[in-house]
Amino acid sequence: MNFTVKNVSKRFGPTVAVDNVSVTFRSGEIRAIVGENGAGKSTLLKIVSGIHKKDEGEVLLDGQPFEPSSYVEAAMSGVAYVFQETTINPFLSIAENIYINRLREFRNPAGLINRKKLNAAAQKILDEIGVDFKATDPIQTLNLGQWKTIEVARGLAYDPKVIFFDESTAFLNYNEVKAFLHIVKRLKERGMAIGVVTHHMNEIFEIADTATIMKDGKWVTDKVISEVTQEEIQQLMVGRKLSTIYPEKKKSLSGEIVLKVEGLSAGDNLKDITFELHEGEILGVGGLKGSGGDEFLSILFGDEKETAGKIWVKNKEYLHKNPHDAMKAGFSLLPGERTLEGLITTFSIKDNINMGAMKRKGIFIDRVKEKKTADEMIEKVTIKTNSGEMPCDSLSGGNMQKVVIAKCLATNPRILLLNNPTRGIDVGARLEIYTVISNLAKEGMAIIMLSEDLGELIGLCDRTMILRRGEMSKMYEFDEVPTEESMITYML
Repeated sequence: MNFTVKNVSKRFGPTVAVDNVSVTFRSGEIRAIVGENGAGKSTLLKIVSGIHKKDEGEVLLDGQPFEPSSYVEAAMSGVAYVFQETTINPFLSIAENIYINRLREFRNPAGLINRKKLNAAAQKILDEIGVDFKATDPIQTLNLGQWKTIEVARGLAYDPKVIFFDESTAFLNYNEVKAFLHIVKRLKERGMAIGVVTHHMNEIFEIADTATIMKDGKWVTDKVISEVTQEEIQQLMVGRKLSTIYPEKKKSLSGEIVLKVEGLSAGDNLKDITFELHEGEILGVGGLKGSGGDEFLSILFGDEKETAGKIWVKNKEYLHKNPHDAMKAGFSLLPGERTLEGLITTFSIKDNINMGAMKRKGIFIDRVKEKKTADEMIEKVTIKTNSGEMPCDSLSGGNMQKVVIAKCLATNPRILLLNNPTRGIDVGARLEIYTVISNLAKEGMAIIMLSEDLGELIGLCDRTMILRRGEMSKMYEFDEVPTEESMITYML
């Protein structure tokens, strides 16, 4: 079975998102679609899955024209799509989420849902992909990785010949990613044609057979994974050679302590955390989802309240009630979800950058100062835009993330808290963000970076704290060189 895309193009207004792209997906093969943010990867998959209408070209399923009017019609015709964004309704059961568009198939003559039949159908699919939960389990008890598995099961409920995964691992932790990739491999063994969009090179080299590289909406080349290196793919993606993705680390830590934490606890979520943070230091925080990292940053930024422990900023006890107090004390937080927590995407770059920084004089705003601040931040964090007046939803994911970083920096913080700063970001934008973080540390800013990417904890951070079930299981000191294997050992 071949699923063929020929000379497909798609425009959104003046923007050409996909430009004359051709690619073929084959039975029993996993093809990765790779490129920088804005390369057109997701748009391509949405076109062939019935979500977007193509402007030019043709799509063929087993040689026959494929023109679905919606993604549901595409799935019913044999081509399923698993969204990057979570599409689970937590108020429905697992089985109802799997058959969300087809519940009428389980109605009895009285018009009521036959729960036994519905649960049995859902369980059959879950058994086929080998999950560790039942269709009758409460959906609220499942983690994000298991929710993503439900979305996979929803796609498989249509018995497709082709299935596409768009950044499906972006918000999963290490164990959840491993479980998800195992499921994808099993689907390949069943003879399905599979397309995967991901920014993680290790995932591509673990599961993919071939890769299609895109840049600026155009097809660049196709590669057989066994015949190419990660460095070669990255170079093709960004159009330049990347000697190393991580900036050179500093030789020593400053002697000045800017933050001291002693016995910090928050019920069962965080227990007895003690450490010191130096001026100009990048302190990494690693751990599985639910290990306490998010709560740790939330407490420091005043979103949550500790139940025990003390915090000092520059030798002065830090008494905080809310984020406003935290910002006055010199903290700034980059949230973990940029489009929900970090930005108002329909607002301009300038308005988002100034949202937390610009002081009003009554009802008046200093527009000249507002523009000056935005222009300075755009240059500092290298946001690619023609104007600060552009809406944020016109930017790539990498540039949106830079806007959130700029918004944080516009408040002139002394301590920057970063929650997964490169989540869902391509390798080129990662390099630029790593450079920004490194330069901020060189200027003396103290940085705490929570990350699920073990590579960047090793490559970017001066020290790394590992959390396990709310407790500090390991602090890798300045002169220690951690490995991914040892980190995982302390996380589990």
